[in-house]
Amino acid sequence: QIRKFLFGGNLMVRVGVVVLLFGFAFLVKYAAARNLVPLEFRLAATFTAGIGLLILGWRLRTRRPGYAVTLQGGGIGVMYLTLFAAARLFHLVPLPLTFGVMIGLVVFSGILAVLQNAAAMAVLGTAGGFLAPVLLSTGTGSHVMLFSYYAMLNAGIFGVAWFKAWRWLNLLGVIFTFGIGSAWGMQYYQAHYFSTTEPFLVLFFSFYLAISVLFALRQPPRLKGYVDSTLVFGMPLVVFTLQVGLVRNFQYGLAFSAVIMGLIYTCLATALWRRRDEGLAALVEAFLAVGVIFGSLAIPLALSGSWTAVAWSLEGAGLVWVGIRQRRWTARAFGLLLQIGSGGMFLLGSHGAWSEAAVFNSHC
Repeated sequence: QIRKFLFGGNLMVRVGVVVLLFGFAFLVKYAAARNLVPLEFRLAATFTAGIGLLILGWRLRTRRPGYAVTLQGGGIGVMYLTLFAAARLFHLVPLPLTFGVMIGLVVFSGILAVLQNAAAMAVLGTAGGFLAPVLLSTGTGSHVMLFSYYAMLNAGIFGVAWFKAWRWLNLLGVIFTFGIGSAWGMQYYQAHYFSTTEPFLVLFFSFYLAISVLFALRQPPRLKGYVDSTLVFGMPLVVFTLQVGLVRNFQYGLAFSAVIMGLIYTCLATALWRRRDEGLAALVEAFLAVGVIFGSLAIPLALSGSWTAVAWSLEGAGLVWVGIRQRRWTARAFGLLLQIGSGGMFLLGSHGAWSEAAVFNSHC
């Protein structure tokens, strides 16, 4: 699939459109720094060029479909870039108007991609949208605007996922959203930003949790039961890692976060199980496993070593029992692992001399 996506169709056209996106971004910044032509004219010309690419691609959709959708994706990316530059860098367009136009562009591009069954167009257009703030960044500005802009793009990905199971588009959104968010957090995050960043992390998590369910539901009959392991297992790990940085100043913040995530996955697994859809069996098991893992992780984050040993031993015994009843070796293996872990935690929590060790202590 990777080979088909990267090298299928006209590779030179795709590479050219990507280079074009970077070229437009650097051209706007260079022209702004040199004051070569009036700013409004530069931005209008760039936006018009994006519209021209979109129109040309639409006119060629029947004769050269691969070439056409690539041009359309590049045109949409250029328009994203120009709108963000006009509002964020040069403050020429009011923010409400900018966000309104961008919402319309997200909806319009999603409709075009779905109608033409053009995954490449959706990927190129969305990539241009995600790259716009990065290419035009000056190191200053509001993170609320940045994450609001990304929330719109992710809403567009969610809208496309409602109709199409395009894995590359989903992965692109995860990589850009959480990758750029992590880079911003490492460089700029401060404790007083919690109230303006936590809601966005929860929103992005909700988007991709729902997308992982839609991906399983939208699979063709021959692929029923297929689960996107990156979204199901990788995404919550990334989100919880980011949550560590956000709640490190709150007592039991991580423990509560783990409990909430465990409950979310367990409740969602229960709701999907009640649908009695055989195609969702693998997803139900995966969500249940993630829920159990986060629930188990919450115990040592909140309790001492001795109490963790008690809780893990009971949970491990229950999982072994379920695994034997249902003949599932994974449940038995995880239950036995918890039993071993509970013994280790009991040992570390019951001997004070061990608590001063660098690694062999209940907190570690």
